[in-house]
Amino acid sequence: MPESIVSRAPLARPLHAACLSLWLAAFAAAPVWAAPPAVIALSPDQQTALGVRLAPVQPAAAAQIDLPARVTVPPTQQAVVAAPAAAMVVRLLVNPGETVKPGQPLAELSSAQIAQLQRERSEAQSRLDLAQQQLQRDTLLVEEGIVPTARLEAARAQSRQAQALLAERDLALKLAAGGTALNGLAVLRAPIGGVITEANALPGQRVDMAAPLFRIAQQGSLWLEIDASPQQAAQLQAGAAVSVTEFQAHGVVQAKSTALNAGQSVLLRARLTQPGSLQPGAVVQARVSLPAQSGLWRVPPSALTQFGGKDAVLVRDKAGFRVVAVDVASRLNDAVTVRGALRGGDQVAASGVVAIKAAAGEVTP
Repeated sequence: MPESIVSRAPLARPLHAACLSLWLAAFAAAPVWAAPPAVIALSPDQQTALGVRLAPVQPAAAAQIDLPARVTVPPTQQAVVAAPAAAMVVRLLVNPGETVKPGQPLAELSSAQIAQLQRERSEAQSRLDLAQQQLQRDTLLVEEGIVPTARLEAARAQSRQAQALLAERDLALKLAAGGTALNGLAVLRAPIGGVITEANALPGQRVDMAAPLFRIAQQGSLWLEIDASPQQAAQLQAGAAVSVTEFQAHGVVQAKSTALNAGQSVLLRARLTQPGSLQPGAVVQARVSLPAQSGLWRVPPSALTQFGGKDAVLVRDKAGFRVVAVDVASRLNDAVTVRGALRGGDQVAASGVVAIKAAAGEVTP
């Protein structure tokens, strides 16, 4: 009978999988210990079979988080030009994005209210002219002794009243951006030099009094308005470094809101010391550095587990993994900040944690 030759290669993989399943089942069936072992012994081959992946422990001082942010201009460097009266937009003289100088005309408005102010100003001017003419006549008559001095004093009082009324009418017309001509037109002018960031008017449009028509931003420093969750904001303080790598921009956090906004987030305001190529209105991802705190370490969220109802991590050891109890200080997007007996250079299990716990007899993930 010829000798049969059976290849062992096709059976190697099923046999290895079956042994691994039996090995895990044996550990999973082990009794749950009241306290975790000091070290969970696992060979490198066993760690590979369990799909264990390691991650380094980092000092909390090196932590950085990416948060959504908007590029804004500080309010002290902005000006809003509003309609001085209910009017119709006759003509626009600038476009959004244009640079303007102080006093440069922005738009022309036509308004019945402005026409009335112009008429009242004209009447005040006529009244002053008559009062001054009367004062000149009474001055000559008093000098010739024809009229008493009291009449001259009354003429002077009327002249002062007419001057005050004209000054009042001039101020009202100036605030309404109207000229002295009786045309009902107002010319809006730029109060500061800068860039037109908003233009909310169109020719022929009717606008109400005080309706904002233009927003001007001076060219200078920029701000970042950063949205952070309450947990993230708790770890950030004034002085934290901020960067927007894509635009080569850098800055520093200056203030943190004490109340949640409509989106249930905390607003952080950062001043850009180096704006790079950022433009007002841009929406970017800002990288914020957490402040240095001694005794705190960063680990991946997947590395955090529990033994006996207490938080812990599994630190790689020569014989396997060492169970280290930790206290959670904060939970961020991509990392958990913990306090415990860890050292720089330690490596923790970031995947396969459940399988390691099963090997240790801890059946609860």
